[in-house]
Formats: sequence, structure tokens, C-alpha cells
Amino acid sequence: MFSSVKDAFGLYKRNILRVLLIGITIFLPIQILYTILVNYISMPFYYFNIPLWPSFFQSVFMLMSVFIMLIPIISMAAQDIKMKKVKTGKLYIDTVKYAFFVYLISIPVSIFTSIGFLLLIVPGIILLIFLLGIPFVKVIEDESFKMVIKKSVLFGKENFLVICGFLLLFAAVDFVVTYALSFLAIVFTGQMAITNWVIMVFNMLFLPLFIFTMTKQYLNWNGEADVIHEEEYMKQLEQYS
Repeated sequence: MFSSVKDAFGLYKRNILRVLLIGITIFLPIQILYTILVNYISMPFYYFNIPLWPSFFQSVFMLMSVFIMLIPIISMAAQDIKMKKVKTGKLYIDTVKYAFFVYLISIPVSIFTSIGFLLLIVPGIILLIFLLGIPFVKVIEDESFKMVIKKSVLFGKENFLVICGFLLLFAAVDFVVTYALSFLAIVFTGQMAITNWVIMVFNMLFLPLFIFTMTKQYLNWNGEADVIHEEEYMKQLEQYS
């Protein structure tokens, strides 16, 4: 677990400029759209004092947004780990290539996961762990619909505690930092709009670290990381022979 987090920091450091580029061109627009949609859809329910439905829609749209935002960062991590170099154009090509598939499959996944969260919490966590691997399977291996679901569930099942640990760790850090930034923004500016922008920028910078960590864990699980290490070892042997 900790080795994946450590490797993720290395990936982040090597690709910091690309992370910023993807954040500005993809993450921020998606977050802005998410904020507008959630506020627009939730407004009538707040007006009639129905608090459950706004929470449900926020959860659904948040998960759908995250699934889409995973794509370019997964592509970046996979390129870096597998080929030792990253082509910026491919990040956008992969996003366009896989966005529609991930978007369609994220709709039922987000709905059922959100229902699980709102009802008993635990079922939502279990569903999220089993289905979180969907974008990773699709982007890294480009499998069919059936195999994407099968491998995602298998990945979640065999790495259940590790993924749960990742989610809790990053969620805790996100909660603490977001709360602190929100408090400071309100104290110094007194404007919620500034607070929302601060949170979006933080998410833009922080989410890639989680995605890098999960990508590394997935490549370790499916065996590609071992193949890469073996190839590197053989190249070193050839150099000294």
C-alpha cells in the first residue's frame, strides 16, 4: 500500500506540468459543470425542504464527474510506468476515446452506489470498491463491457482492504484540507464563491495523487508492473554482459 503511495508521489513529481494542464483543461471545467448542475437540480428540493434528494443528486453527479476525470490521469500514469515517457496528446485522445463508455457505465454505478451510501453507507462503500476499477480496466486494457465489469469486481475483491485504506486515507486528507481552506477563505474573503474556487483548485491538484496510487496498485495486481520490472532487469543484464 505505502509503496504505491510512494510511487504515486514520484509520478506526480515527474508529471507536475501535465497534471496542471489536465487540471485546468479538464478537471476545472468538469467541476464547474458539476457545481452548476447540482445547484440547479437541488434548488427546488431545498425550496420545499426536502433534504434527502439534493444529497442523492450531489453523490450521483460527483461520482460521474470523478469517473470521467480519472481517464486522463490513468493514461498519464500508465504511459509513465509502462513506457517511461508521456505523450500529452494521448492524454486527450484517451479521454475522448473512453469518455463516452465511462460516462454511460458511470450512470448506473453512481446511482446504485449513492443509494447504498444514503441507506446504509456500508453497501455504498462495497459497491464503490468493486466498481471503482472500471475506468482503470478500460483505459489500461481496453476490455469489452463484460470483461471491464468482471475485472473491476475481481480487482476490488482481491484488493478490498488496500483500496478501502486508500479511500479512507485520501478522504480524510481531503476532508481536513478542504475544511481548513474553506474556513480560511470565508474568514478572509467572506464569499462562498471564493471558497468554491479554492476547493475546486485543491481537488484539481489532489485527486491526481489518488489516481496515480490506484493506477500503480492496478498495474501491480494485473501483473504488468512485474513484466516491466523484469524487462528492465534483463536490459541491465545485457548492458553488463
